[in-house]
Amino acid sequence: MKKFLTKSLWLIIAALLVVSCSKEDGVMDSSSRSDKLEVSFNFFEKSISEIESRAGTADVAQAASPWITRADTGGTKNLSECKQITELEVALFPEDKDTMYLVTQFSTDKNFGQVKLYVPRGNYKMVAIAAATDKPSEDNKVSIKSKTEVVFPKNVVTDMFYTYQDIAVKDREESQNYDCILKRGVTVLQLDSRSEIRPDYIKSFKCTITGNCGNVFDPSTGHCLQPATLTKTYDISGDRFKAKRFTFSIYFFLGADDVTDITLNTQTTDTEDKVVKKLSFKNVHMVKGKMTIYKGPFLSTHSSASFIIDSPTIPDSGFSTEFE
Repeated sequence: MKKFLTKSLWLIIAALLVVSCSKEDGVMDSSSRSDKLEVSFNFFEKSISEIESRAGTADVAQAASPWITRADTGGTKNLSECKQITELEVALFPEDKDTMYLVTQFSTDKNFGQVKLYVPRGNYKMVAIAAATDKPSEDNKVSIKSKTEVVFPKNVVTDMFYTYQDIAVKDREESQNYDCILKRGVTVLQLDSRSEIRPDYIKSFKCTITGNCGNVFDPSTGHCLQPATLTKTYDISGDRFKAKRFTFSIYFFLGADDVTDITLNTQTTDTEDKVVKKLSFKNVHMVKGKMTIYKGPFLSTHSSASFIIDSPTIPDSGFSTEFE
C-alpha cells in the first residue's frame, strides 16, 4: 500500500510539472500580487477620422459607416466607445529581458480598455495593440511576439491602433496610472468598383501589392517589420452577389511614413477560371494612417478605363492621379 501511495505521489508531481511547463514561452504571470506593484493603464483613441465598417472585405454599395474612431478634442474617449475595436493586447517588457507580461482583452469584457497589472519595480517597454479583429478569441487574435514583431491572425491585417512607450514602475507609490493615447498604424488602399455592376460571368477578384510594405508590424518603428508581397483574393461569385457593386479595402503596414514605390496588380477571373482582365498601377503613393482610393471598372472587360484616386473617409493623403 505504501509503495502504491509513493508511486501515485510521483505521478501527481510529474503531472504538475507538465502543467507548469506548458505556459507560453516568455510570458510571465501579471495577476499575482505577491512582491509586485500595481500599475494601471487607460487606453484612449484620438483619431479624428472614420474607417470602413468591415476591414478587407468586399463591401456591397457601402453606406456611411456607423463605426467612428473619433475621440473628443481632449482625447478623453475610452477605447470601449470606439465600436470597431474588438480586442486589446498589452505587453510589458522588462528592461534588458526577452520576457514579457501580457494581457488580452476583448470588447465583450467588462472595463474594456482599462488594464491593471502586477509587476516588479523597474523600467519597461510597453507595446499595446488595439485591433478590429473579426470575432476575436484566444485562437484568433493579434499576437505580440516581441518589442519588434506583431502578427495578425492568418497574416491578414485589419484596422489597428498602437502605442510604444517607456513605463517606469516605482516603489512606494500607492497608485501608478497611465493614460495612453493610441494612434493608427495602418494604411488603407481601397479599390472602388461601384461604377459597375458585377458581370454575371465574374467569379473572383485578386489584388497583389508589392513594394515597401508588409503585414507584420514593428511597434518600435511604427512600420512593417520587413517588406512582403501582399495578396488577397475575393470570391464574388454566385447569386448572392448578382447585380451588386463592390469596394475592396486592403489594410497593411508601410516601411516608412510616406511611401511612393507601391505597385498594385489586379486580376479578374471568370466562372471557367480564365483570367479576363488584368490591371497594373505603379508608384502608388501611400501614407501611414491615411487611405488612397482607386476608382474605376476593375471587373468588367471594357476596352479602356479611367481610374482616379479620390478623397477617402480616412484622412486623404493629398495625392490625386488619373489613369487612362
